[in-house]
Amino acid sequence: MYISIYDENQEHIANLVDASYDKTTRVYDNDTFSAEGVASEDTKDGKIAVLNTDAGDYKYACFVDGITPTDAKQKVKGLDFKSLWNTEILLDYTPASSFDGRLSAIFTKIKSLLFDTTDATVQKIRVVVNIPTDTTDTTALFGSLQGTYKIVNAYTFLKAYLKYYEYNIESRYDVVQKTIVFDFVKNSRVVQIGLSDFIYELTTTSSATNKTVATIKFDTASGGARPSTIATAYYYRTTDNSIVRSDAAGDISGRVYPVVSKIYESEYLADAQHDAVYELANSRYVDNVVIDNNSTVDPIDFEEYPLYTKIELYYGGRLYKTLPISEKTTKCDGKGTNTKIKLGFKKVLLTEIIKA
Repeated sequence: MYISIYDENQEHIANLVDASYDKTTRVYDNDTFSAEGVASEDTKDGKIAVLNTDAGDYKYACFVDGITPTDAKQKVKGLDFKSLWNTEILLDYTPASSFDGRLSAIFTKIKSLLFDTTDATVQKIRVVVNIPTDTTDTTALFGSLQGTYKIVNAYTFLKAYLKYYEYNIESRYDVVQKTIVFDFVKNSRVVQIGLSDFIYELTTTSSATNKTVATIKFDTASGGARPSTIATAYYYRTTDNSIVRSDAAGDISGRVYPVVSKIYESEYLADAQHDAVYELANSRYVDNVVIDNNSTVDPIDFEEYPLYTKIELYYGGRLYKTLPISEKTTKCDGKGTNTKIKLGFKKVLLTEIIKA
């Protein structure tokens, strides 16, 4: 392995050879990358790091968040390209008929506010964003944003839509075109495995929120009791991790008991709806399993499956749970390459799963 280092003008300045690295790619959250290799060149102006195989095949790329020389080696700390989305924007839908509630239109609006700008420094490195056409109407769930005007963190705002509709933003670097490329990806692949094939400990957060209420903020200065006619929306997370909008009774199949509820209010109902859906989307798949992909008798090579591949876990011939691949961690050093796969989104110290 070797790591190519480029400056912010995307000029090649060094190759770090005999490289070792530790890389974790994640759904939604930022990737982490650290590496070290040998190079005699001055790399203090490094801005982009590209990981390559010895044959020169592209493996991964990210920003350089610092390079530290240590004896003959240089240590690289990476920063995910997705960090470009982690900035504030002015989301203005006050002009008449300016809001388009189709999903790909929501994605395109955020992309345009971030990257179609006159800011010379933002434009320094070319960015291409590939968004598939998706005409799904988001207003039934998230409400209409027409007439609203607000400052939001672009990625935080996007994540509610990404998580509910199960999209992920993948990044890469086109060395020839000198371009950072983002792809909005919806992965529908499903893989089945038997839990009995593994020594495992599956942990679950059963107390996660399973009901949310979105409502318009009541003006307490006006006095009196809260009117019963204030617009309110009710959402429920079911046992199969679906999110359903219903009425106050919530008489739908698959309700989770006991009920754990959160209430969101805002001047605009759509803002409260956004937060209510996001809360339930964050409460899906709050389990975790970690699989050591280097077990010599493991019949499945999870490394070939992309993030958010759904893994159906069977026990005794019956479906137990379905969890997506949420993280891949790969370590490569003189001893070889080791990969671990995390299923589910529970953020705790993980129990390692070793093939029996």
